[in-house]
Amino acid sequence: MSELAQKKEEFSNEIMQEEGLKGKPILDKLIKIIDNIGFNKEKVKQEYYLYKQKEEFADEIMAELGIKGRANRIKIIRIIDTVGNNKKKIKISFLRSTIASRIPHD
Repeated sequence: MSELAQKKEEFSNEIMQEEGLKGKPILDKLIKIIDNIGFNKEKVKQEYYLYKQKEEFADEIMAELGIKGRANRIKIIRIIDTVGNNKKKIKISFLRSTIASRIPHD
């Protein structure tokens, strides 16, 4: 492991201990955020909680649509990134993205 990667992991572990977070997926997400933002603890925490809110919103939409699975959650989170937090737009975009075949027009 390189020195920079070790430093990122130690920084992530420090944040996880402060916030009471556990698990490898959270560690990986924090490392990814540190790659994008840098070693600013407050900005990393803020970005992580924004991501967490997005994930909870995606879970709520998945429950309404009656769908499950990690791939669908990732797809909905990407849709949230592009269209915003409008539930109607998210549902329409998701349903459009899962159409099995193209609709022929006259």
